[in-house]
Amino acid sequence: NNAMLVDNSADINCVISSFVDGFFQANGQSCTSTRRLILHCDIYNEVLDKLIKYFQQIKFGDPLEDGVLYGPLHNKTAVENFEKAIDEVKSQGGTIEYGGKSIDCPGYYVEPTIVTGLSHDADIVQKETFAPILYVLKCSNVEEGIKWNNEVDQGLSSAIFTQSLDKMFQWMGPG
Repeated sequence: NNAMLVDNSADINCVISSFVDGFFQANGQSCTSTRRLILHCDIYNEVLDKLIKYFQQIKFGDPLEDGVLYGPLHNKTAVENFEKAIDEVKSQGGTIEYGGKSIDCPGYYVEPTIVTGLSHDADIVQKETFAPILYVLKCSNVEEGIKWNNEVDQGLSSAIFTQSLDKMFQWMGPG
């Protein structure tokens, strides 16, 4: 249940580019896909707006075709798990900012999805769905973001985006 923590000093264009690599890796079906984006409150709206605009222009289809970034899920069960997760998001009070639906075409396609409005410790945010669902969380400071990053039971990778060496070392922990 991997996270990217983004401090208010971060280079936003670098964040978007890096996020795309982490999120679309295997269409969210990898153990190391980015699932949680923890944003400092000062940059939350700017990053969320840029992500939505980016998602709106994504081309889906056969990943062997030029220009296709986003392919299918691997089977019907993966689509069903995605749909169950979207139902949980809604029942827990989340907002679907983008996506949230299965795509009616041959194959196992779903819309890559951006979710806001959930608490960092909501059950669905803590769950690893193995689907292209991003939970965008708003934190007040790096300390809070680090706590949220570390509170999940599973998480093979994470990252911090900051231009502050102090915050970077804080992220790395005592050493």
